[in-house]
Amino acid sequence: MKISAMNTAVAFGRALSTREQKEFAQLQKEARKTLNLDKTTATIFDFSVPSSKKDTGIGTSFSKDAQDIAGLLKVMCGVNSIQLQPQGEISNYVRSPYSGTGFSLGAHIIDLTKLQDESYADLLSDKDLNSPYMTRVKDHDKVDYNNVFAPDGQKAMLQTAFKRFSKLEASHPLKKEYEAFKKENTYWLEKDALFEAAAVANGSGDMRTWSHRDQNVFATKQGDTQRIAELKAIKDDKGINVVDFNEFVQFIADKQQKESKQKFNAQGIDIFGDCQIGFSQKDYWAHKSAFYPTQEFGCDIGEGNYSCWSPAIDFGKINGDAGELLYNKFNLFFKRYNGVRIDAAWQLIKPLICEPLKHNGKDVFDANGNKLGQKLNHQPDMGGRIINDIVLKAADNNGVSRDKVFLELLGGNSYDSLDAVKHSGATLIHITKYGSDSWGRVKYYESYGDNKYQNMHPGDYTIGPGTHDNESLIEQVDSAKDRASYLAKDLHLNHQELMHSPESLSKAIWAELFTTKNQFATLPDILGSEKRINMPNTTDGNWSYRASRDYERQYFENLAQGKGLNLADALAKAIKAKHNGHSTKLTDKLEEFAYILRQQGPMTTKEADKLYA
Repeated sequence: MKISAMNTAVAFGRALSTREQKEFAQLQKEARKTLNLDKTTATIFDFSVPSSKKDTGIGTSFSKDAQDIAGLLKVMCGVNSIQLQPQGEISNYVRSPYSGTGFSLGAHIIDLTKLQDESYADLLSDKDLNSPYMTRVKDHDKVDYNNVFAPDGQKAMLQTAFKRFSKLEASHPLKKEYEAFKKENTYWLEKDALFEAAAVANGSGDMRTWSHRDQNVFATKQGDTQRIAELKAIKDDKGINVVDFNEFVQFIADKQQKESKQKFNAQGIDIFGDCQIGFSQKDYWAHKSAFYPTQEFGCDIGEGNYSCWSPAIDFGKINGDAGELLYNKFNLFFKRYNGVRIDAAWQLIKPLICEPLKHNGKDVFDANGNKLGQKLNHQPDMGGRIINDIVLKAADNNGVSRDKVFLELLGGNSYDSLDAVKHSGATLIHITKYGSDSWGRVKYYESYGDNKYQNMHPGDYTIGPGTHDNESLIEQVDSAKDRASYLAKDLHLNHQELMHSPESLSKAIWAELFTTKNQFATLPDILGSEKRINMPNTTDGNWSYRASRDYERQYFENLAQGKGLNLADALAKAIKAKHNGHSTKLTDKLEEFAYILRQQGPMTTKEADKLYA
């Protein structure tokens, strides 16, 4: 694949000045009203956020850098909501955010620089923040998990902060915040911390290696009270009480999450959480009575084979422990975020449950690392019961409008699940990657027909060029010529130009998204990067994309080469499509801005202000 195929013969381009941005903002407002646009969403993984100064090797949405990049996305790309991918705990061995915890936030995304603020009782000093951990990363364009999880890494820094926190008076404002946080999160907080104590007691983070008793502390809902008391007293090799430390870490993460949400909202940007349907070992251990004994959520991987990828809740206990677990999980998400994306939502409607295959008592894996299982003969069918009675009830109770509940119905039993949720008020997720004349295009979803994906209103769904599991849009364009036919027809564009110009085809793919009410795209696609976020069934290099520290300059340079989201061009094309290809005064003005972005000139707003003040 040749990325250079997107390049034009002559590529200049420049950034807009602050004055021009204000004029462009007004045009965007008029265009959005004309097109009846609602949510324009950027999907961002915390690890993808750059760090402009101190760099631990991984990004975080809790940082000022995240606010800065959100500002660019709002001004230049019309982004008014950000979908943050799962923010749970991971490890250096299990890096996928979709394998993280459902309740606990990851310590790796805590912004350590904030811990030297007065509001955090100066828990870290300048000397701490100049430690090797904070200064030795050299490659800032990819995640350095080895640094994050190094012996002197994130955990060690937080242990230093905890020791100072422990010495604060009980009357200190931060201590009072901490106590209030513990009271508000009794359902999950202590249990998650006890898991870490059991890990220390057993010398392993893998609960499958623990003693039988420790594996089953919460085999019943009330738990093994004697063992719980023992675990509460466990200290690590530094003499730190494990339960107290982990509850402190969750308090800090929660405090920073709330603060970052407030700052995003102040910019006019809603924050959506990504609620993975799977459960981590910690989730399973802490709420074991809510799960099947051995069965797991599964997925059809073809040729009669099925993979197992997460402990499965016991759907026979939806009126009991399993329903309580799900409600508390979603209730916490709706407290933390303005809305929620539910990963593989079909698993709550028509689940696929498998029994893991065993050979000599051990799990069986295929050549791609898939844990193999046998599909059960009788599968649960929940219909809309969980979505309506648990998920949407939790949204209603937290004042979150139902259109801010995004259901990912891609793959698996998605098609068979549509009837149960199509008119629930939730927003369905679709992508154009597989679009054709007969399926997957905006016109298809909104046309009348007998397919379940049809007869939709514009607000019923959100659409993007692909998800984090797909190749980048730049890569897609190399094999997307078959999409030129319907794009030319739907947008009133020249078919031959789309066939022979990768840049024109890319811009048409972007424009189609803005012909309907809600649209989304991944951060690398928006910025014009060819890098992928995830390549399923592989490990090397996955979950490591980071935006460049110089992302503003790179974004404008990429626009000059026909890469990334040129919003002015996309809006102009979408409005013209609405007027059968005819120009309007608004499209003329938008095209002027699209042209400015191709002129030779400064590549940052600051530089543009000096020349065009």
